[in-house]
Amino acid sequence: MNDQPMSVEEKIIRATIGCIEKYGISGATNRQIAQAAGVNLAAINYYFRSKELLIQRVMEITLTNAFDLSDLPSMPGANAQERCIAIMMHLIEGGYTYPGLTRAHFYSLLAEGRYDPLLEKHVHRFIEELSQDLQARGSVLEQDELKLALTQIVSAVIMAILAPALFAQNESLNLQNPDTRLVYVTRLVGKLLE
Repeated sequence: MNDQPMSVEEKIIRATIGCIEKYGISGATNRQIAQAAGVNLAAINYYFRSKELLIQRVMEITLTNAFDLSDLPSMPGANAQERCIAIMMHLIEGGYTYPGLTRAHFYSLLAEGRYDPLLEKHVHRFIEELSQDLQARGSVLEQDELKLALTQIVSAVIMAILAPALFAQNESLNLQNPDTRLVYVTRLVGKLLE
């Protein structure tokens, strides 16, 4: 356990994440962030120069955390399907834990049709690294087929994160329920990685 106090910069970053969760990316103000961080309003400009640069930094940090395979347990002995299921469950859990932040990452794409190069970079690198990881764990798919399957899996998982209630009422698929979520991910991975 780390007993060292957080730096002012870390406090501001954590407060920004909380404010994005509470108010949305465009609704979070410097004043709210400074208050949540317990710092003077001028500290935001001192450490980050502007709210835009602070948001950019938070987006980079949170995308790195979301799509970083090294953050996950190594799972020795797990086969490709088991590893993929665990990773997809981890992604969904993170998306459900931070729904406002998740929407913020996809906002420009969904609302404006603009692709965020930072998001693209992280998703593409994630699929590339995951395909290498799964091949090392015995995936029988050729590299191109594996990348296609992972693109399909990641797309379905992202949709489940962004719109968890979309099918819950009519399809009895409540992905907020961890057991249902596991069935969803297991079938998805099982069908595409056979």
